[in-house]
Amino acid sequence: MATNNSKGLTSASLALAGAKPLAHRVDQMQREAYLRSRGVDPHGPFQLEIWPDDVREIPNDYARSAIFTVRNKTEPRASLQGALVFHVEKAVKITFTGIELRAEDDELVWQQILNYAKHKPLGEPIEFNLHELCRELNWSINGRNYEKARMSISRLKANEVKVENERAGRGSAISLIREYDFQGDGDKGTKYRIWIHPDLILLFAGNTSTRIVWAQYRDLPPIARRLYDYFASHKQPFPLRLDTFYKMCASTCSTEKKWRAMVRAACAALVTAGLVKKAWIHADCVFCER
Repeated sequence: MATNNSKGLTSASLALAGAKPLAHRVDQMQREAYLRSRGVDPHGPFQLEIWPDDVREIPNDYARSAIFTVRNKTEPRASLQGALVFHVEKAVKITFTGIELRAEDDELVWQQILNYAKHKPLGEPIEFNLHELCRELNWSINGRNYEKARMSISRLKANEVKVENERAGRGSAISLIREYDFQGDGDKGTKYRIWIHPDLILLFAGNTSTRIVWAQYRDLPPIARRLYDYFASHKQPFPLRLDTFYKMCASTCSTEKKWRAMVRAACAALVTAGLVKKAWIHADCVFCER
């Protein structure tokens, strides 16, 4: 009996081992088919489009989700495990593991890192120092902002973002930064090398990302920036319900009246920055005229 059970377990193990490579091959075929459909050679090398220096680019799936929150800086960042991230489209499912990322700093740092990365195939190291990073972010050059940038880079590395898009029939799970090393002042490095996962191309392939005018965008308050993420990621911006935008920001604002006032201020900030012609609230929706 012991021998028979051993053989049975061995057979089951072999069957399971065979199923895993098969599932991997199916996933690989789906990935390759998706990239071909978007005009990308699935065998690489993959490189982001070299957009103009005065703009930055963000994947639409991130622009329309709560991956970057607008919670008050006095609130501790949440530590999340497989948490469902709100997305305005039901066809897109995002789950997140890691320390909460915020529009205040992490969204800007990541977009600037991608701007460095556009000059090389994804997966190759990119190099920069904290002085130039802070300068590009329009942050004062001082030790406090250096540390702010270091902490953001650490959070961008220590996460997994899993995106599943039913409409496109694809999914991916990567960290916003694959890995990094640094050198400089002891454990407080000022020179960085960063690697971006090649599978990031899945979020940029074939007209699935949004360009933003950097100088005006980086200086917006976080809520205004998230509002522009949504409007800019649509050729013809649809009205956005206030409660939907609340979820997209993962806001913890305590009252509807206060949230309405905050969004109204964000609308004014977009107009003042010259990023939209007009933005306003009517009834329970936010409208925009580009």
